[in-house]
Amino acid sequence: MGPQEGWLKCDISEGMLPEEYTVLCNSSDGTVFSFFAPEEYINTQENLVRINVIGCQGDTCLIYIPVVPLQGNMGRSVKVPLRNVVRV
Repeated sequence: MGPQEGWLKCDISEGMLPEEYTVLCNSSDGTVFSFFAPEEYINTQENLVRINVIGCQGDTCLIYIPVVPLQGNMGRSVKVPLRNVVRV
C-alpha cells in the first residue's frame, strides 16, 4: 500500500506572497520545521496542511510534505507525532 493523503496540524499564518501561507510544524523529536505552502494545501480554519502519510509506527508517523522545508538539512520526508496527523 502506498502513501495515503492526510492532514498535519500546524501553526499557519499568511505568507509573504498572495495565496501563500507560512507553515510551522513540530517533528517527532521536538524540532520545529517551516515552509511556505500554496493555498490549495491549506485549511486555515482548522490549522491543517495537506500531506501524504507514508507510514505510522507507535506514536510516530513518517510523512511527505508538499514543499521543501526552509531548513536546509531537512528533506520532504519528516517524522511527526501521530497525534498531529489527521487521516482522510
